[in-house]
Amino acid sequence: MTPAVWHGCYGKPWGRLLVREAYSHPGRYSRALIHKIYEHLKEQGYLLPGDSVLDHFGGVGTGAMPAIALGFHWVGVELNPEYVRIANQNFDLWQRLGPHRGSARILQGDSREDNTLRAGTFQAAISSPPYAQTLTNAGEGPGARWYAKHHRPGNSHKISSRRDYGRDPANLANMSTRRGRDGEPSEFERNALAVIRQAHRLLRDDGIAVWVTKDYVRRRKRVPFSDNWEALCIAVGFRCIGRVQASLVDSRADQLDLFGGRHNRDRQHKGHWRRDAEAKGAPAIDYEDVRFFVKRVGN
Repeated sequence: MTPAVWHGCYGKPWGRLLVREAYSHPGRYSRALIHKIYEHLKEQGYLLPGDSVLDHFGGVGTGAMPAIALGFHWVGVELNPEYVRIANQNFDLWQRLGPHRGSARILQGDSREDNTLRAGTFQAAISSPPYAQTLTNAGEGPGARWYAKHHRPGNSHKISSRRDYGRDPANLANMSTRRGRDGEPSEFERNALAVIRQAHRLLRDDGIAVWVTKDYVRRRKRVPFSDNWEALCIAVGFRCIGRVQASLVDSRADQLDLFGGRHNRDRQHKGHWRRDAEAKGAPAIDYEDVRFFVKRVGN
C-alpha cells in the first residue's frame, strides 16, 4: 500500500485557541493536521454528524476542537489529572468563543482499562501514542528539552514541556522496549496492546481507528515506531486501510540571491535540536505517519 502524502499540515499555531497552561504539554496535535484528519474521515463517510469519537491519550484536549466544530461527540481519557483540568479549561474557552454542534468531555483514567465506557460505543478512535523510553529523568516529554527561557510565565506560549510531564510509571513513554530472552513482548508492547484492545472493544463493528505516530532516532539509528505500532494493531484484530505521510517539510519556490543564484527555501517543521542532529548526520525524520484501521470482526 503506497502512502498518500499530505502537505500543509503544520505551521498553523493554536495561538489563543488554547489556555496558556496548555502549552506545557509537549504532545499537542498539530492544529492543521488534526483538522485534516477529521475532514478526511467526514469526506470518506467514516464519520457522520452525531457520531462519538474516542481519544485514548486525551492530553489537554486539542483533538476535541475539530470534533465539536464538525458536530461529533469527543471523549478523551487522560492519565494525568493536571492535564484533565487544563483540557476542561480549553473546553470552556471554546464554548465562550462560539456555539458548537458537538460536545467534549475528558475522563481521568488509564487507557489500558475500561474506564466504565461501554463496548461498541464509538465510531472512531483517533489518538497519538507516546514513544517508548522517551522521558528523561526530569519527566520531560518526547522531543522536549528543558530550557528555562521557554518556561517563564510571560513566555508561556513557547513552553516545550513541564518538568513533571509523564512521571507516572503507567505512562507508556516510561516503559522499556527490551524483549525477554525468549522473545516475550516488551513492557511497552504488553501495555500498548492493552490500550489497543480497549480501542477494539469500544469501537462499533465498522469502527475506524486512526493513530498519529512518528519514527524516532535512538543511537543514531531510525526506530520504525510507526510500523511497530501498526503490527500491534493488526495483532489485536485491526486491518490497515490507509497510510498517510504528513510531511514535516513544505517546499517553497527557489529564491534568487543578489548574484542570480537560486537557493532552496524549504520550511522544516521540526524542533531546533532535531534539525541540528540531522545536520550532523542523524537520520532525517521528514513526516509523521497517519495510519487508518478498520475493526475486524471474526475471520
